[in-house]
Amino acid sequence: MDEYKDESMMSELQKPAIMLGQTYEEMNDLVGHLFNESKYNKILRPLQNQSNKIQVNITKYLKRVEYFDITTGEALISAFFEISWKDEYLTWDPLRYGGIKSIQLPKGKFWQPEFKLMSGLRNDAFSIYSNGVFPALVEYNGDVIMVSGGTYDTRCDVDTTLYPFDIHHCNFNIIVSNYGANELIIHSPSSNIDELEENDEWVIESLNTAVSLSKEKRIGKVSVPMVWMSLTLKRRPAFIIINIYTPLMLMTFLNMATCHVRPDSGERLSFAITLYLSLVFSATAAIEKIPNNSLRMPCMSYEVLIINLINTIGVAWSIFIVNLASIQVIDQRKVPSLILNMVVKRRQNKTCLFNKIESGRETEQTMESNENEEVHSIKDGIEKNPNISKNKFQHDISGREVADVADNLFFWLLALSIIFLNVTIVSVLIGTWAQS
Repeated sequence: MDEYKDESMMSELQKPAIMLGQTYEEMNDLVGHLFNESKYNKILRPLQNQSNKIQVNITKYLKRVEYFDITTGEALISAFFEISWKDEYLTWDPLRYGGIKSIQLPKGKFWQPEFKLMSGLRNDAFSIYSNGVFPALVEYNGDVIMVSGGTYDTRCDVDTTLYPFDIHHCNFNIIVSNYGANELIIHSPSSNIDELEENDEWVIESLNTAVSLSKEKRIGKVSVPMVWMSLTLKRRPAFIIINIYTPLMLMTFLNMATCHVRPDSGERLSFAITLYLSLVFSATAAIEKIPNNSLRMPCMSYEVLIINLINTIGVAWSIFIVNLASIQVIDQRKVPSLILNMVVKRRQNKTCLFNKIESGRETEQTMESNENEEVHSIKDGIEKNPNISKNKFQHDISGREVADVADNLFFWLLALSIIFLNVTIVSVLIGTWAQS
């Protein structure tokens, strides 16, 4: 078996390799022909007519959003640039050099434009070739294609108003530093995000490219070609909604259940304060995730403030209700007329209610019939003389009765406020996010 493997490996080594040239001598002659010192000067633009402008094409391919700091606006993007132009002096006849139609050349061997990124976080511009350059491919007709790739940093325009449905715009400003607009023109045919790798927090929505001129004050005013690339980042809001927003809302709705805890049970204040402390802990965790931006305050910051205010009012209301329920007979002059009328109506409803017993003793049925007659007589008296009935049921109203009615009113007022707050904010955020 080992002998068979050795024979197969030897046969593979003896096979002719696929080469761009036929022989070493032909490749050496071609390189010597192209880079003859008396013929080729990489300092000069590769044009026979130096009064013409050379056109350079640049295309940006995005790969991944590596890092984005929402506080500082710093973004780190993985990308690579495809740069191409026509070199009139890197041409040859393939038939004279063994059919060679293309060769690969290292950086620095030939003329190339110097592109620098102006929108980075550094104080000075840095070359887009600093991360690494692949060998350039040169065709026999003079077409040169050079690819540079790596990670590039930039500063983005941060807008956290719609957090967690926020959208941010990042700009890449790339200039040609070694030639002016009268010597070189830039053409940016397209930018590609089709093969973009997904990021767990951000989505690249679009990539727009435009070519313009940038003026720098050196000796006089010099216009240089510039490529302007706009990148749009949109947040994936699922994590924020599920882990931060939803717990806040659930505890806020749970705060409404405080109204259904009996004031005289001794547990109402404990329940309200425990719930409030839990909400403060969740709100603190949410604030740590919310971007620190005072110029464009996130809507979620205002919502957290309103939620804290609602729960603070809920604790104060529980203290008020517990004290109110401890009063045996309340002074009716201090009770609002709406609540007083609801207490009277509640007493009337309790008086008029009775339960029918399907099976029971005869004495119980007799007592029930007598009770029914008494209830109907009271009911008839109420309909004939409502003022008398009101005075009758308004006697000796306790604080517990007033507290129960006030709790019901507070419950519905709190429920409507919370529902209106959440529906309004969520609809506005989702609508704006979807339109963008």
